[in-house]
Amino acid sequence: MKGTQSLFARGAALVSATVLASAAALALAAPAQAAALGTLTLSQASGDVNDAVMFAGATTSAACPTGYGTNATLKVGKVGGPYNNLQKVQSAGGYDTAPFTIGANRSFTTSNLNTPPAPGDYQVVMVCTSETAGDHPDMFVTDIKVVGTTWSLKTTAPAQDTTTAFGIAPAGPVAFGTNVTLTATVSPATAAGTVEFRRGATVVGTSPVSGGTATLTSNTLSAGNFAMTASFVPADTAAYKPSVSSAQNYAVTPPAGVIQKPQTITADVAPGAFSLELAGNAVTLAGGIVGGTATGALNQATVVDLRGTNAGWNLVGQVENFTGAAGTIGADNLGWTPSANKVSGSGAVVAGSAAPNGLGSAKTLCKAVATTSAGTFKCGAGLSLNIPDTTAPGSYSATFTLTLS
Repeated sequence: MKGTQSLFARGAALVSATVLASAAALALAAPAQAAALGTLTLSQASGDVNDAVMFAGATTSAACPTGYGTNATLKVGKVGGPYNNLQKVQSAGGYDTAPFTIGANRSFTTSNLNTPPAPGDYQVVMVCTSETAGDHPDMFVTDIKVVGTTWSLKTTAPAQDTTTAFGIAPAGPVAFGTNVTLTATVSPATAAGTVEFRRGATVVGTSPVSGGTATLTSNTLSAGNFAMTASFVPADTAAYKPSVSSAQNYAVTPPAGVIQKPQTITADVAPGAFSLELAGNAVTLAGGIVGGTATGALNQATVVDLRGTNAGWNLVGQVENFTGAAGTIGADNLGWTPSANKVSGSGAVVAGSAAPNGLGSAKTLCKAVATTSAGTFKCGAGLSLNIPDTTAPGSYSATFTLTLS
């Protein structure tokens, strides 16, 4: 089933919107979103933020996705954006056929609106663009850091593997109510964290790791024969990886006079909604004068992802040319400042990058990446229409489309 709402309005300067969303169709066809397109190899590992050219070249680890090779843009900014151009948009085409290199033509400071970047973590990114679909939602990314006036590549050592061994005393079977000691030995012993002791999928208790060992004593283990395991949860996931012990079958006999009969309970869970709704169907931009700017706000969009797949999603917007009896205002004169927040659920939402113009090409309003996309989310944007000084006075309107995939 596919539902379409066509939204039209008129005024001094007007924006309309068409919403394309389908719970049934999108649930079947919505693609999982990649975590990243790849990495960038920079021509140097460090430099001064004020150097006239930040670096000579940035080379992608792969080609842009098929169909997103019309343009490529090299940018830098804080982790997660917004990102500023280090070079003008490249339009040679063919960026989806092979890895490629683009060089910076300005300093980090110049790119940062002539303000030296504050110490902290940043990213150099490459954006791939399709002539019809706009920017790809993911980018080639390389992490850098700024200390003082020096930027350098940010290198992160891979998390270290751990192992967890598990023991139970006394040996089973034991009578219900017996004190049973569960012991986990984590290697390397320097790994800090906790151990979850499990009976099947049920956590029966947790204990901190001290000197490579965690212990738990309990006299409340349920009667029955269960597979027991110990699972190490590191305190610092960047330094150490989690690990799970091999399972040990352990029997606890019921108290005298107690008869137990197990039952299996099964619940079938159907996928929920994947939908897009708007708070309204028309937007009026105010304050528009020839050579000036008309402003307003996009109607708030509500995205619901209860598919149960945590596959990720991307909500993009694109506007057509503004037309009226007096003439035309190009679509790329419209810009926005996106915002996003979570209403409920376990997922997380990220607002798209602010763009002072360029909404004639599809741009991300908000998105949720794979593994953290479940829940209900609100996304909106402030709008600004740059009116050329050659525009004839009159009423102009356009169709703005939001697409959820």
